Amino acid sequence: MNKLLQLVFVGTITLLLTSKPAFADNVSKIQQYLSGTMSLNARFTQEVISKNNKTQTSNGQLSLLRPGKFRWTYEKPYPQEIISDGKQVWLYDADLAQVTIKPVSKALEASPAAILAGDNKLETNFNIKNLPSRAGLDWIELIPKQNDSSFARIRIGFSDSNLNLLELDDHFGQTTKIQLKQIIRNQAIDSKQFNFIPPNGSDIIRE
Repeated sequence: MNKLLQLVFVGTITLLLTSKPAFADNVSKIQQYLSGTMSLNARFTQEVISKNNKTQTSNGQLSLLRPGKFRWTYEKPYPQEIISDGKQVWLYDADLAQVTIKPVSKALEASPAAILAGDNKLETNFNIKNLPSRAGLDWIELIPKQNDSSFARIRIGFSDSNLNLLELDDHFGQTTKIQLKQIIRNQAIDSKQFNFIPPNGSDIIRE
């Protein structure tokens, strides 16, 4: 998964969780979960499946704090961090000793995340529908109304009122799946962890 799509993906999921959605009544369980999430800590496993069925797996830790703050730490196979303080985003590649800094609006440009950041109304920017239960999960699907979105569709799966699995299909036949586990909701989080100081000697790129 290239770094731009990875950044868009992280921002999309983060803003889904930190937005105040307005779903239809028949998906009120998901509405209540998302709107009631003020903070979240979790482990994650991410799979990127190409149209040729090749899979790239990574895992790590995420933290979210409403509004708009997040820290996604990819531990394996390549250490990376994506951090937002709600105003700007840092993408730190430890192997390259490189930090890319972007305003939130520019970092998430032309993505569902950018739309969500604008007005926090999912129904304004997505067609939302229920999907049949699958693998023991309840599902909804978000289809962007704008053709220039980075993703063609987003599926959100729940089990026992907990967010479990998210799937994003891009326009190149690639699917990204992210499974959350060891979830802790609404625990106090120190907002200082969403600030980032580039390590000494890092190559700084501002966009």
